Amino acid sequence: MSGTVTWDVGRTPQAEAAIIIAAAQRGDAAAIAELFASHRQQVARHVLRMTGDASCVDDLVQEVFIAAFSALTGFRRDAQFDTWLYTIAANKVRNWWDARRRRSVREQSAIGATPAESRGPEEEVLAAEHLKHFYAALGSLPDKLREAFTARAIEHMSLQDASRVLEVPVSTVSYRTRRAEELLCAALGLPPPPTRGDDG
Repeated sequence: MSGTVTWDVGRTPQAEAAIIIAAAQRGDAAAIAELFASHRQQVARHVLRMTGDASCVDDLVQEVFIAAFSALTGFRRDAQFDTWLYTIAANKVRNWWDARRRRSVREQSAIGATPAESRGPEEEVLAAEHLKHFYAALGSLPDKLREAFTARAIEHMSLQDASRVLEVPVSTVSYRTRRAEELLCAALGLPPPPTRGDDG
């Protein structure tokens, strides 16, 4: 039984999570499986919101957890495990966007293709086309702007949480989010965003 995770109904969720993480850091297979099962759906939602592409979610989730478990011994148990996983996911998604941009450039250069326009009046088709254009515009942003916008506008993080995850000051998160909004509006042919105070 040595090294096997046990649960106590009297423990707080935070204490139980810390015990599971500590066991996983020691290589306990049950604890590693528990971490994966507990956080997989959350990471999958993050990835889907950051990419807008359901077809890549499973592969990216696997990459996130492979990276996380490979580096787990270096995780500080006083830190937030969710935040740590989000940071890894953001890095994997950044690589995904970079690869997608390179592939798109190659494809457009080869065939001279332009995005197809919606053919029918159906709202679902139009919504899918608008979403496609939105994520194409999001993918064209510089990484730092895209990540700030994703954290604030798509993940709905507070300024403080986004600042902690992105490891930049609150003012930088606010500026990058605002700049991303401006560029997205311009790319999508929308009016510029209204001037507003960002109180987090």
